[in-house]
Amino acid sequence: MTKKIFLTLLLALPSAAPAYDRGELAEFNDQYRNGQYEEALDGYKLIIEKEPANQWAWYNAGNALFRLNRLGPAVFSYARAFKLDPRSQDIRANLDFAMRQTGQSLVPEGYPAALHFLYYIASEDELKALAILLFWFACLAGAACFLLDGGRAGEYAGRVSLAAAGLLLFTLLWVAARQASPYTSAGVVTKAGGTRMLSGPGEKFKTYASAPEGRLVKILDTGDEAYYEIGLQKEGIKGWALKADIEKL
Repeated sequence: MTKKIFLTLLLALPSAAPAYDRGELAEFNDQYRNGQYEEALDGYKLIIEKEPANQWAWYNAGNALFRLNRLGPAVFSYARAFKLDPRSQDIRANLDFAMRQTGQSLVPEGYPAALHFLYYIASEDELKALAILLFWFACLAGAACFLLDGGRAGEYAGRVSLAAAGLLLFTLLWVAARQASPYTSAGVVTKAGGTRMLSGPGEKFKTYASAPEGRLVKILDTGDEAYYEIGLQKEGIKGWALKADIEKL
């Protein structure tokens, strides 16, 4: 019974791709429908090169990669789509499904799903744009309050300025909290079979752990030419891995 449910989910997972037939995506989605996953993937990559912020190109690339059994690159593509559009239920569902194949999950264990959705309801770029907007709104309302000093309109402008400043502070705290997100300063192990974690940046150092393909890792140090220092938060360990084995989000 469990195998049947898994097979049903596996077949259902990539079916969402053709739902986003927008412009050039339509042509490549036709290839996807016909089982031409490599050709469709090449097309999605072309769109990504031209439009790096196109979440549906990343999402559909993830679907094609999953069909091609390239789990690590699929998780990476879904994660990029999630960073661009964290509100999309399709992106969230497919990222979570792919992550579960490597013992991970989008929503941490014991964390309320609704709270997790609210925490990621806006992308980091949207939060930064909102902070800038609130800053200028608070400044303009404050200036209006100063110019209209003594009048009813001035009092109203002062209240608006304080409200905007309060919202700005809340937004800045939200942005700061998001810096601890698993998707900030992170990468995905994309090498088939996973990557070795060394005690230092170079082959002369010992291998003492490994990170499986598709694993989301924290990138702690990028200073070395060939290696990242990475951390596995769940296990509480860190080590050095080849940059070629990891795609940075």
